[in-house]
Amino acid sequence: MAELLLKKLLLLRTRIARLRAARPIDAEAVASDERLEAFLAFNLFLAIQDAVDLAAHLVSERGLDIPATQREVFEALGRAGLLSADVVRAMGAMTSLRNRIAHSYGELDAVRMVRELGDGLDQLERLADELLVLCPATPGA
Repeated sequence: MAELLLKKLLLLRTRIARLRAARPIDAEAVASDERLEAFLAFNLFLAIQDAVDLAAHLVSERGLDIPATQREVFEALGRAGLLSADVVRAMGAMTSLRNRIAHSYGELDAVRMVRELGDGLDQLERLADELLVLCPATPGA
């Protein structure tokens, strides 16, 4: 399990770095660049989904209550003392954003997405840091 979790954490960190590198300084720039908007939205969707997958894997491994929603996956880890309340709250918001991207509820406000991207990536990194602590050290490491 530890190896799988570590691979998924590395993938999440790679996506975070990719998003940070592509994020425009001026959020308004995304409004006139359809490719950039698509790149950011798609990679953000994947990063959030990676986070959900990691959390769901831990919920299953730890034998916690089966959550009904993606948000509840993080809440279950929080109740078990495995995630901080701040990360649980932030990831709840991120799952809502993931759903807006996936299902295009109304129109996704790309400028708003870019404005909020920095904090969202910070929260994803905090999640990765907290989950990394749960990985047992690998032999010989």
